[in-house]
Amino acid sequence: MGIVFIHFTMSLDGFISKPDGMDIAWMFKYGGDDEMAERLMGEIGAVVLGNKDFREGTVTEDSLPYGGMKVPQFVVTHHAREPVTIGPLTFTFVTDGIEQTIKLAKEAAGDKWVALLGASIAQQCLKAGLVDEIVVNLAPILLGDGISLFDRLGSEYELKLEEAVTAGQVTTHRFSVVR
Repeated sequence: MGIVFIHFTMSLDGFISKPDGMDIAWMFKYGGDDEMAERLMGEIGAVVLGNKDFREGTVTEDSLPYGGMKVPQFVVTHHAREPVTIGPLTFTFVTDGIEQTIKLAKEAAGDKWVALLGASIAQQCLKAGLVDEIVVNLAPILLGDGISLFDRLGSEYELKLEEAVTAGQVTTHRFSVVR
């Protein structure tokens, strides 16, 4: 089976979005031809994300994970609901906890990787020991405030730098989680 990885673009001051969680246009402003990003995109076999955007009704065809790349999508939630199809993607809602959601996503992904999207989901999976790698695209911007990717971990996690690539003004760091 493939790995489970956290994947985000982050500002230099550690934010993955502005405070409202909606304004992410800055993420796409600085990139270039990124060979690592292309390789990672080819490895993704499933996506796990949180329920916040579904709860708030902000998921649209224009905001689909990875531009609507057609891989299984699993949403961690406390409230059962039928699958939802938006554009080319069907989102399956899982109420059995983060571990069961990751298990289902790994089974669906086969040898491919499971991408984690959403700060809360990323933090929960890291705390549960479910994360194998962290990939951060570091953008040259200071947002000053917003949603932080790693602000409530409560523990120390050692990482090993596996790869770093600069494309345009963005540097992508790929770390493995040391166990």
